[in-house]
Amino acid sequence: MKKYWLQFGRSSASGGFTGVNRGSEARNLTTSKSSWLLHLSFSYMAAEAPDPKTFTSWEDAFQYPIAAVRVMEKQLRNDIDSNREKLRSLVGASYRDLLHTAESILEMDSQMHSVESYLGNMGVSCPEAISRLLKTGGSILQAARVLVISRLLHKKISQRSDTPPYLEILKQRLSSLRRKLLARIDRNFQNLEAAAAILVEAMCAFSLATSSTAADVIQHFYHIRQSTMSELGKKVDGNMDIFKSLKTFVKTLNDTQNIAPTQLARALENLKASPLLQSPDLKSLTELNLDVHQRWLGEDINSFTPYVRHDDLQKPAATRILKRWAQDAFSSFLEDLRKMLNSVSNPISISDLRQEMLELWIQSRGHSMGIDVSEVLEGIRDAFIDRLKHSIDLHCASLSDMASTIATILDQWEAGVSDACPPMWDNVAIIIDTKSGSKALKEALSARAHGRSRMVQIISEAYAEWLAGTRDLESVIDKLRKKRWADDLDDLDDDDDILENNQTLLSEDDPRVLQDTLQKGIALSLHKLQDTVRIHAYNLQATIEEDNTTSGHKACFLLRVWRDITSHLPSTYSNLDLHPDFVQTLQSQISETASREPLLHFENRTNKSLRQTQLRARILWEGDPPLPALPSPQAFRLLHDVVRSMAAFGADVWTPQAVGILKRRMKKALAPLLGRLPEGAEQSDGESGMLNQSSKHASMDPDVDDEPAVPEKLEGGDVQNETQDDGQHETQEDAEESPVNSPGGDVSIEPTGPSKDVARDMAIQRLFDILYLRHATSVGGSDAEDAMGHTQSTVLEGLDLPSADLKRMDKGAEAYWKRTELLFALLA
Repeated sequence: MKKYWLQFGRSSASGGFTGVNRGSEARNLTTSKSSWLLHLSFSYMAAEAPDPKTFTSWEDAFQYPIAAVRVMEKQLRNDIDSNREKLRSLVGASYRDLLHTAESILEMDSQMHSVESYLGNMGVSCPEAISRLLKTGGSILQAARVLVISRLLHKKISQRSDTPPYLEILKQRLSSLRRKLLARIDRNFQNLEAAAAILVEAMCAFSLATSSTAADVIQHFYHIRQSTMSELGKKVDGNMDIFKSLKTFVKTLNDTQNIAPTQLARALENLKASPLLQSPDLKSLTELNLDVHQRWLGEDINSFTPYVRHDDLQKPAATRILKRWAQDAFSSFLEDLRKMLNSVSNPISISDLRQEMLELWIQSRGHSMGIDVSEVLEGIRDAFIDRLKHSIDLHCASLSDMASTIATILDQWEAGVSDACPPMWDNVAIIIDTKSGSKALKEALSARAHGRSRMVQIISEAYAEWLAGTRDLESVIDKLRKKRWADDLDDLDDDDDILENNQTLLSEDDPRVLQDTLQKGIALSLHKLQDTVRIHAYNLQATIEEDNTTSGHKACFLLRVWRDITSHLPSTYSNLDLHPDFVQTLQSQISETASREPLLHFENRTNKSLRQTQLRARILWEGDPPLPALPSPQAFRLLHDVVRSMAAFGADVWTPQAVGILKRRMKKALAPLLGRLPEGAEQSDGESGMLNQSSKHASMDPDVDDEPAVPEKLEGGDVQNETQDDGQHETQEDAEESPVNSPGGDVSIEPTGPSKDVARDMAIQRLFDILYLRHATSVGGSDAEDAMGHTQSTVLEGLDLPSADLKRMDKGAEAYWKRTELLFALLA
């Protein structure tokens, strides 16, 4: 106790209790003596009180007496004050350090704002640099490097908790620039004029922009080239697009051989040689301003080196990828080529494109790696040969359209319209334009001379167009045959036949296949057309009696059409096995139509002459005894009518064969008509003198008329009828066969039959007509010739004419025919 008091006194003398604050020391100095004693008692009790720090809860303190509790309270308060003083002393000692730390924090905050500002400025400058490089055509590899730096900066800024507001806009702009950069890379891949260095740079840029390996880069390059080929193949602008497609295929093979895998792998490896920011190209960009900004970018960005796999594309893998791509690309190319060729109808254009493509492939096939060059050559050959064969088939089949046109014309035939043909020398020929030469005039004159009506010209023009197409095909085949191809003899093995080269394949085999196809197609088409014309000819023959007004002109139409076709056959196909047996049928129909009306009129005139009582031509007989020197008007007019009818069909159809058919038909028809003689023409031998005597009397009196006397009006009518125009119909002649009435109708005279002398004279005149008509219709020995001879023999038997007189008459008939045959030029 004494010890504690002494300690307490010393503490008071020194200015306060240890561990108590100064406020407590002032209060203790003013306490009373009783307080000191109480305090001493409490201190004594406290010495015996437990340590409150050992309590687990506040309830443990109330297990002791109140005095002990107060002591523990006092002790706790003293500890609190002591700790406060220690803390204050510690804070006071570290105040300057605290101020220095605060200044450092402020400085660091300022520096962070500066870094953010630099990073933000550089993040904005990078897109501007990329955009400028793309617009000005700068290096796409440099643009790809800036894009990589931009993405690193964007990633670093986006990791902050308080991201700046422009970060999303920056992200969108970078994405847009990335798409533009990749599009620029694809355009470089599509450029066939790009050198290998430019392609390698574009591949490196693609690898940086997409983090792709060498294998991925080369596959993307193949994908772009194949897409380019597909786009070119789907265009229908012309042949050049598909040619560019093949050129793209060839250029891809050549570029791959130059680039992959060595040059590409080396370029990708160089990208990893140094950090991106160490590249001199980046430091030269004014937008980045790396001299100022680089130290704020951070070590991770400054030392960033792209990781690109460059060793995953070895030569076996590159060859395998190329071969797979080449097969797919060439298959697609062949499909596009066949589709394009189907849209081209001109065989010359097809041939020219074939030559260009084959020359391109042959010249570059030595630089093609990983593909069978013969397979490509065969594919191109087959595509063009198949298209040319199809063109030939279509061209030959188009001849069937002419058959349909012929059938339509015959079904819609209009008499006088469908067969109308302008005369040779009308006013239309004068107004034909000859500025371009006389070709138009010659064609017009040729068309009129050959009786080409509008319908015939339609067929002729269609055939001329078809023939021009045939000539084009022939010229194409001839051009293929004459083309000389370069042969790469190094590609031929020792065991290969030297003839099996490009020249044999392309200039011998292909033209031979096309030539065979063309020959077979033309032969088949012409035979089909021939069968069609034959069917129409036989149909006309079957209906000639029902349609005798137009059948002849239809036959002329068919004959002219077939003549134009057969006279202008392709030069190399003139020996086709054509058997136009229907031509004779058509000529027979024309002959029958042309001779029907003249023979009918001749029959009417002949029947009329049999009822005449006088022979007016008797006064024109010559010689001693007098014999006819001229044919009768009926015979002469018969030839005139026949020739006029022949001319109505056109002089071009009357070939020697057609004229022969007409003459034979006339002989057959004339034989029974000329055999009709007037009654009393036959007489015995004793009456021959009477014939000569009557002939002499008739020759001596020129006023004697061959016919019985008739009224003056009737004679005038007869004379007028004999001298009327040739185009007048026979109605008046037929009317003259009936009894003749006077104008007033009061007189009616019926002619009587001829006397025996007149009948004999008529028979002699008929014999001269027979001799004359036999010369006019002479075509050589035939059944018709025998029929006319039989008629002549029949007439001679009744006349009993001396052989000398017969010879004189025959010579006279022959001489008269020679003098008049030019009047009947078509029949001569």
